Amino acid sequence: MSKLRQIIVLSLCLASVATWGQNRYSATSKAERSLSKVKGFSNKDANKSKNALGLHSSTYTGSGHYLGLSVDGGWSTFLSNIQGVQSTPGGWTASGKFLYEYHNGNFFLQTGVGVGIQQVTTPLKSSSTTDRASTFLNGYSDPELGRQHPMTDPYDGMKFHMKQVFSDRSDMAELYYAQLPINFGYYIAGQGGVGYVMLGAQVNYAFGGKTRSNATCTSRAVFEKYIGIFEEMDNHGFRKDVPISSTGGQLPIRLGNTGVKNLDIIGHIEGGYEFNTFEAIQQYRTSKLDNTDCRMRISAFIDISLPNIAPKGANKLYDLNFNEAENDQSKIEIQQRGLYDFHTFKMSHAFTTDVANGSKLWVRNFTIGVRFTILFSLRPQQRCILCDPWRH
Repeated sequence: MSKLRQIIVLSLCLASVATWGQNRYSATSKAERSLSKVKGFSNKDANKSKNALGLHSSTYTGSGHYLGLSVDGGWSTFLSNIQGVQSTPGGWTASGKFLYEYHNGNFFLQTGVGVGIQQVTTPLKSSSTTDRASTFLNGYSDPELGRQHPMTDPYDGMKFHMKQVFSDRSDMAELYYAQLPINFGYYIAGQGGVGYVMLGAQVNYAFGGKTRSNATCTSRAVFEKYIGIFEEMDNHGFRKDVPISSTGGQLPIRLGNTGVKNLDIIGHIEGGYEFNTFEAIQQYRTSKLDNTDCRMRISAFIDISLPNIAPKGANKLYDLNFNEAENDQSKIEIQQRGLYDFHTFKMSHAFTTDVANGSKLWVRNFTIGVRFTILFSLRPQQRCILCDPWRH
């Protein structure tokens, strides 16, 4: 009989160990109430004594799975070391994402999918190394070569040199992205509430977009026969401060030295505050809402490209439809007639031109903004083991 009793006692001990592994027992002490701010539990116990809380059990172990969505937006620009290209005024970006999070204690992993749009304006300085690319003499960017091929005035047949200067240049790039974020976060609980920090990266694939360039063109002439500079003479085709515009396709960003087009990898840092919407449930531990864990976050973030995304193109900053390599004088004269037609001039985004094609030149995406996130999860409902009729 004593041997049977020993077997029964041993079985009960093993069963209790297994039960402890599957259940979480709690009297909801002061220490747990502090931790509950991170876990999303109700803090209604704050006004109750420890003896009135009862003993509860659930299979919740501190880890969980969350689904949600986020929206974000902010100021965005392209940082670069290309001389003559400015990062301001920049522009804006906005995106939306469907999210999945895995939580384990104070740590969490976030991933998901999203789409975004970015629109950035990149001005070019008036005085820079691009002066040669924005000033033409008789259609040539090389002034020495231009002097060898003067133009002919159609009115009196006089030879002259026409100088065209482009200024107030700004390039706009609009990009549409598919996004894949992977971030790691950590909760910071304190007397003031629950904060968090998050670090990670995001893969951006630019699947569409467009560019637009705007500038002002002025033309003036110096005649071989007459003294002085002739300008603002529309009847001779000499015009001042004429606005011109040109549109183009998607800005072809490139992933570092890999040559992979339309791909960018963004470094992400984020910090903010988290709210639990169901902390004030009146029917403590009896409502179905006790199973629902809803979290809202408001945060600030910074994104920056980790690799160089410069397209490294070879287009002309200004294309006057003029072939500078032409040697036939009659054909050169025909081309020069088109220099009066400002509306036919074409421009390419600065990042796709030869002024941005140096081996040590780089371009990086940069964004600073705010983000709103909402997450949902279902937790196993707690079971009251030693409670009064009101489940306290």
